[in-house]
Amino acid sequence: MIVSNNVSPLWHSLPDDHRQRLAQAIDTGLAKAPSAKASVYFRADDVAVPGNAFTAMVEAFGVHKVPLGLAVVPAWITVSRWEALRKAASGRELFCWCQHGWRHMNYEAPGSKKREFGQARPARDKRLDLTKGFKRMAEILGGDFTPVFTPPWNRCDGDSLAAMPGIGFKGVSRTVGAGPDAPEGLPDFPVLMDLHTRKEADPDASLDAMLEELSRGLADGSCGVMLHHQRMNQTAVAFLDVLLEQLSSRKEVSLVHFGHLLQG
Repeated sequence: MIVSNNVSPLWHSLPDDHRQRLAQAIDTGLAKAPSAKASVYFRADDVAVPGNAFTAMVEAFGVHKVPLGLAVVPAWITVSRWEALRKAASGRELFCWCQHGWRHMNYEAPGSKKREFGQARPARDKRLDLTKGFKRMAEILGGDFTPVFTPPWNRCDGDSLAAMPGIGFKGVSRTVGAGPDAPEGLPDFPVLMDLHTRKEADPDASLDAMLEELSRGLADGSCGVMLHHQRMNQTAVAFLDVLLEQLSSRKEVSLVHFGHLLQG
């Protein structure tokens, strides 16, 4: 199991006026939104192993009663880990659990963008891994499994997308603008605001870019937010608390998860 846990410079030096800038970004986005209203959903990737960072993340959502989609790597999950995750994420109505790849392994050539489900692999192998992951999620998570697929690194190819409906997936979640298009009957719930895999070296510029993502998503009427708990430090947890507090206090914002979106 290999995931990056590098913490962005933003969370080592968060600008002091972040609360005011966050509030302004929300105001700006909602002012441009259809009917001045928007929905927001959160997706946390690379879930499977319980720990302090995971607990801090889900506790923040529990305190503010905000829904969260948790993207679980099937090959990493075990019955005992699942029991610990469910204990930490108490409050079944707030959390939905979806599938994040199979093993979170990159198969692309060095120098290419990382993909577990990309053109470097035969279609048969990709379908087999999608199916193995789906079955493992259903066996271990049971009725808590929400059949939405989130590809590692937010990338997958047309072969993989075409196979998903036949396996039982009801939706997919990548980044805004990711291609190719999902097939008819497989709705795409993209994420736009990236909290933790930020690459800007300058914290001030990083905050501006992140809040622009939030404002743009709200203006479009729907904003998906991506989290990675392994990349969170105490400052990132504190900002998440402020973000959830401000969004949950706005009557113009509807907070949902993938299960709600599948229900229409």
